[in-house]
Amino acid sequence: MAKGTTTQEIPSKVLENNVDDTSATRKRRRIAESIGQTSPPKKTKLINDGHCVFVGNLNNSKTFEEVTQSLEKYFMTQSLLVQHIRLAKSRKHAFLDLASNIDVTKALSLDGEMLLGQPLTIAKANVKTVDSLKKKAKRPKPGKKAQDGRCLFLKNVPYNATRRDIREIFPKAIQIRFPDQADHPSRGIAFLEFKNEAVANKIRKRKQGAKIQDRLLIIDTVGVARKSDNKNVDTKPTNKVEVSPTTLFVSNLPSNVKETNVKNVFKKSVTITLPNKGGKARGYAFVEFANGEDAQKALADAKNATVRKRPIRVQFCEMKEKQEIGKEESTKLIVRGLSSETTAEILKGAFEGCLSARVATDKVTGKSRRFGFVEYPSKEMCTAAKEAMVNSEINGSKVNVCYARSNSKRGKRPPPPPPADWE
Repeated sequence: MAKGTTTQEIPSKVLENNVDDTSATRKRRRIAESIGQTSPPKKTKLINDGHCVFVGNLNNSKTFEEVTQSLEKYFMTQSLLVQHIRLAKSRKHAFLDLASNIDVTKALSLDGEMLLGQPLTIAKANVKTVDSLKKKAKRPKPGKKAQDGRCLFLKNVPYNATRRDIREIFPKAIQIRFPDQADHPSRGIAFLEFKNEAVANKIRKRKQGAKIQDRLLIIDTVGVARKSDNKNVDTKPTNKVEVSPTTLFVSNLPSNVKETNVKNVFKKSVTITLPNKGGKARGYAFVEFANGEDAQKALADAKNATVRKRPIRVQFCEMKEKQEIGKEESTKLIVRGLSSETTAEILKGAFEGCLSARVATDKVTGKSRRFGFVEYPSKEMCTAAKEAMVNSEINGSKVNVCYARSNSKRGKRPPPPPPADWE
């Protein structure tokens, strides 16, 4: 600036250039500083830090506050500090955040202890993050078939049995449920869920014959498709013929045939039934085998067989299902396909709450005819029992359960015609 000049005498353009240079310098400095700095990495949000346990089988009949307070008080009495409780909306399970791994180990030892009248199911919870939950939400839910594959269906469970009684026999079950979310098997049935289908199948085969309070449990798989549920199956009440895979029908027998004569041809048979009338054989017999393979082999071997020098005809036994049976609800059920060893006591034990049960026997030989009848006090109980026994086994034999015809539906014989001289 020249001597003697003032700021007012400096042109305005020069002042504007100086201001622009200063702001540009500041802007470049800020950019340089931002380039030199790196943003901190984004932290993963954790749902739990690994010191968390899953507590299941809670009493959901209590209120939200009652369950939460009971959990907190119970774990405090065990010298465990609960930092946070996340109770599910259903109040059936909760996640508890504890202070350390030592507390987690101690909490796991409390599995099976009673709280609010129910045994607790305690397991270590997996470490979950917000991102993992988002990914899990995007995954498709497993189909009903996959869920049913890892579940087993228990029948003939005592009404007063508890989850602890069932867990003593099935310790690998991750969940035990009763129908209608009940606290006990009020209908004599229970559902068991396992880790996967392979474990469920292995347990089903291993635990056949298990008992609770001297009652034989019937163990079956869940989700077996019923024929009536298939849209492609004709459900009209037509006379349907079914073939028994273990029973052969032998005809063209001589009138003086004896059981030993038939036994000589079918040596692996379990039972032989020779119907007769007035002490004289009717010319046919029913030959039962232990399994379908023995029956199939016997059918092939008896192609040119004879009994008392008379050629016989052999085929699988056909069982014709009458139209009247199985449609109309009643208080009585007919159970077909029973094992030859099934007694009336075993049959009654398989049908919870029935009034009576009987097994049909041959009048001459006294052997079981492999079907029986079960009666209930009401149609509602009878219907529930029929649905519960769909695709079930009794004594290792698969049975077919239908409504039995009542005496009124069988009809009566017409009265004899009057004599010719009657007026």
